[in-house]
Amino acid sequence: MDTLSASVVITARNRREETLKAVASALCQDFGELETLVFDDASGDGTSQALEKAAPEVRLFALTERKGYIANRNRGFREAKGDIVFSLDDDAYFSSPDIVARVMTIFENDPSVGAVAIPFIEPLNVRSLSSLRSPFRAKAGDELRGYIGCAHALRKELALQLGGYRAYFVHQGEERDLCLRLLDAGYRIVYADCAPVVHTVSPRREAMRVNFYGARNLILFDWLNLPWPNLIVRLIWDPVAILRYRFTWRAVPGRLRAIGAGFIEAARRYRERKPVSPRTYARYRRLPGHGPQEWNGPAPTPCKAPKQEPTAPGPGIHAGRVGIRATE
Repeated sequence: MDTLSASVVITARNRREETLKAVASALCQDFGELETLVFDDASGDGTSQALEKAAPEVRLFALTERKGYIANRNRGFREAKGDIVFSLDDDAYFSSPDIVARVMTIFENDPSVGAVAIPFIEPLNVRSLSSLRSPFRAKAGDELRGYIGCAHALRKELALQLGGYRAYFVHQGEERDLCLRLLDAGYRIVYADCAPVVHTVSPRREAMRVNFYGARNLILFDWLNLPWPNLIVRLIWDPVAILRYRFTWRAVPGRLRAIGAGFIEAARRYRERKPVSPRTYARYRRLPGHGPQEWNGPAPTPCKAPKQEPTAPGPGIHAGRVGIRATE
C-alpha cells in the first residue's frame, strides 16, 4: 500500500467569512503534513488580508485579476505538492477532522480509484428539498458516474494527464466533463465513508449566469464527448429538456440564447471532439450521480484547528502567503 500526500485547494471570491470557515476546517484535518492552498480570485472584500492574519500557514495566491474558479482549480493541480487534491468551495467546509484521512485510505488501497466523491449536505438550500422525491442513496464504496465540485478528491497526476478542466466551460458542468474522460481512461469514481462536507450554498451566487452556462455547457459536453449515435440523440433531446425544465414562457428567450451559445461554441471547438467509447458512455449512463444527503436539523459546525504559536518561516517559499500578482 502506497503512502500518498494530500493538498486542499480552495478557490475564493468575495466570501471572506465563509472562506475563513473553509480554511479553518482544512487546517483541523488530522492527516500529518496537509498542504492548504487558497486562490483569492481578486476579491474586493478583504479576503486575502483576513487570511494573512488568521491563517499565515496557508499558501495564499492573491490574484489581482479575476480568472474564474475553473482556471484556479487547474492552477491548483499545478501548484499543489500533494498526490491527492481535495477541492473545497469557499462556501463549504469539512465537518469532521478525519475526512481527509478516511478518503486518503481509499486512494492508498485501490489504485484504480481516480476520484472520490465525498458525502455532502446542503442544509440551507431550499432547492435540495426537491431531492426528497428521489433521494441520493449511494452507500460507501459504491461506484458513481461523477462528483460534485464542492466535495471531492482527485489524483493530481491523473488530472494533469487528462488536461484538467476545460477552461472554456467558464462556469458549470466542468466536473461532469472531466469525470467522463476519467472513466474513459479506465479509472473509477467511488463514494466515501466519512462525515459530510457542509455546503452552505451562498445566496449571492449569480443565478442567471449559472443557468446560462448550465444549458450552454450541456450542449458542449455532448459535442465534445459523446459517441455516435448517442450524440445525435442527445443533441435533439437535451435542447428540448432544457426548454421543458420548469417551463415558463418568460424563460424561453434566455434558454434559447444559451442553447444557441452551446452550438456556437461546439462549432468553434469541432477539432477538439474526442468521443469516449460506447462502452464508457453506457457505463456512465448506468452509474448513479453524486448528490446531497438528506439532512434534518441544524448543520454541523466546522471543525477547528487548535491554536498554535506562530513559527518563523523557513528560507525560500514559506508556508505562509505566496503573493501572486501576475495576470497570466
